[in-house]
Amino acid sequence: MVIDCGDPEMDGYAFTRWLRRETPAPMRYTPVILVTGHASQSKVQEGRDCGVSFVITKPLTPAVLLKRILWLAGDEREFVECETYVGPDRRVRNFGPPVGMAGRRKGDLSAHIGHAVEENMDQADIDMLLKPQRVSL
Repeated sequence: MVIDCGDPEMDGYAFTRWLRRETPAPMRYTPVILVTGHASQSKVQEGRDCGVSFVITKPLTPAVLLKRILWLAGDEREFVECETYVGPDRRVRNFGPPVGMAGRRKGDLSAHIGHAVEENMDQADIDMLLKPQRVSL
């Protein structure tokens, strides 16, 4: 599914939350690509936290869309269903918890996302936000 976040008649974030939480399987597992013209860090995080598979910035090119669709076709991420999140595992690669730490990272579980106050991000920054960062000690 490709959803335009800028559509005034439909809130893409709310739609994705509904799709992930209220629809029966297998529909809830449908990959969702959110397209936005305003890609601030908080909006990208909101998309990630409501269960989108990818966030892509406008102007959208066919090559970028095709790359994301092909990536999703081979995506082997687990689908997570818990009290605070329903959607694909937000970690693109599963390296496990950081060295020296046990369990989940507290920052991944934030349920509150504030309103956007930052400038828009470019697509490379968005892609990096969706990838885990290694922690070296």
